[in-house]
Amino acid sequence: MNGRGTTNILLAIIAGVLLFGSAAVTGVIKWIAIIGGALLLIYAAIAFALYLLRETVKSLVDAKVQGRDALVMTIFGLAVMVFLPIVGGYALLLWLNGVPKAVNVVTDSWVGKTWLGILILGAVCIAISHLHTRRSDIIPALRYGFSLLIRSPLAPLFLSMYGWRKARTAGDGVVSSAASAFLGLFFGLVFWLILVGIFAPMFGK
Repeated sequence: MNGRGTTNILLAIIAGVLLFGSAAVTGVIKWIAIIGGALLLIYAAIAFALYLLRETVKSLVDAKVQGRDALVMTIFGLAVMVFLPIVGGYALLLWLNGVPKAVNVVTDSWVGKTWLGILILGAVCIAISHLHTRRSDIIPALRYGFSLLIRSPLAPLFLSMYGWRKARTAGDGVVSSAASAFLGLFFGLVFWLILVGIFAPMFGK
């Protein structure tokens, strides 16, 4: 704004004060400031919402190019992010109203259960999508896991033999190979302890 425009505004304010009084002019200026601030906030909110919408569409397009797994993960990730402000806003509202343990109340409400349902459904869909993509690797993975389960009681023996054979193949001497075998024995015993810790409670030990 140039100097003449500023002068005209000041003259208009002075004229308004002389004609209607300072209280009336101050009230008008206050309401103009309030309305202007509200319009500015509305504009900022709309601009931010449009930015988020553009970024969301861009993320979905990029994820679609990357494949079904990325698209499913992006969709449910966005769903969780969109619903999160609702959960946080509800908790904040309860806290401002003096509700004790507002987070627990939100968790037990339909809002919290809906958000939890989105999380669970998203995790299941993502897992199914990844399993379908890697379906050719399921049978070999099951075979490998089953073989580990069979060999688990003999883990100290197998890991010792593996450490020895690997060290000898790498050209290590007897002492170094024995150290590798002892290290395999140690990890095998640790694995035994883990199995005992997992299965002992099942048998009331």
